[in-house]
Amino acid sequence: MIELKNVSKMYGKKKSVFLALDTVSCRIQNGASIAIVGKSGSGKSTLMHVMSGLDRASSGDIIIDDVNLSDLKQKAVDSFRNQQIGFVFQSFFVQANESCYHNVTLPLEIDGLTGAERNRRVEAALAQVELSDKRNSRASTLSGGQKQRLAIARAIVNNPTILFADEPTGNLDSTTGQHIENLLFKLNKESGTTLIVVTHDDELARKCDTQIYLKDGRIDRVEGHALQNQESEGESS
Repeated sequence: MIELKNVSKMYGKKKSVFLALDTVSCRIQNGASIAIVGKSGSGKSTLMHVMSGLDRASSGDIIIDDVNLSDLKQKAVDSFRNQQIGFVFQSFFVQANESCYHNVTLPLEIDGLTGAERNRRVEAALAQVELSDKRNSRASTLSGGQKQRLAIARAIVNNPTILFADEPTGNLDSTTGQHIENLLFKLNKESGTTLIVVTHDDELARKCDTQIYLKDGRIDRVEGHALQNQESEGESS
């Protein structure tokens, strides 16, 4: 369970303060697929960043499986994130001059895993995204779709319970993008990984169990069944 309680995020100081998130509250069920949708500037990427521990909320609580990230020091947040959370970004962020194997092994190196177990996990992750034959190829030689699959392999090598995907098909053609979408939803269904997709693509959003629509840093509406909007609960009680 991911639970947000009155989460706000402000940038700047004094007269230049910008409220990117405004007292957002919700609960996300384990194993759900969630789309965070909104126009540019609505707060969707900020919500992903604070929900995942990539950034600190200015106020409120982010609780993941009874662990309150807001109470942890940064080193503990980083450790929790590396063990429990995977990220797939629109721009891939692969190391072009390194092999596919080396790109995928990075999270395991950070976690201190060595030897046969590290090799087993990397091989398994590459197999899941159908890149076993590219194990020793440089990332620079891959197509856009292959780079995104490599990014997914890196994101899942630690067997995360939550996978965040920020505009994961934005740099891909429609056919390749469809393949990436299928792969993400397969991981969600077969591995039980909670999938949270940040997107402006309504078609992709509708494939998720639940859609969170943001406007001006607040939840404008929720559609679907895998999320509870605590603000709405409070209004109806």
